[in-house]
Amino acid sequence: MTFDYHSATARPRGRPIHPPASADAPHMPRLRFLPREQVEACATFRDACVLAWKSRTHPGMTETYLAAVCDLTQQHVSEYFQVDERDEKGRKRRQLPADKVGAVQEQLGNCAIGQWLARDMAVRLVEEFFAAESVR
Repeated sequence: MTFDYHSATARPRGRPIHPPASADAPHMPRLRFLPREQVEACATFRDACVLAWKSRTHPGMTETYLAAVCDLTQQHVSEYFQVDERDEKGRKRRQLPADKVGAVQEQLGNCAIGQWLARDMAVRLVEEFFAAESVR
């Protein structure tokens, strides 16, 4: 199923969009799509991770719990969701591993990271297309 992110009339504002529940995975939690404006405001992957954490379905969820259910190193989880790319000593913070994005999104209850990745990929594909056209 394809979602029309650009059509304002396609859905009422303020209501989350839920992907259709398939018969194969009735136990899967529904993930919320965040408003396009919020996702577009994210300049980096880290910003998208911070947005996903701030928009989690259960605000009482701890980083320790997320680490346990997503098979992440607990000490690293706090780095994944920090706004600043570098710590107070100037060291670069770790980023959420790509193979854990799906599990983390399921636990947080939103698709912010996936939405940002899809948008970033679309932008890069358009840039590549225009670069190839300018060479012709």
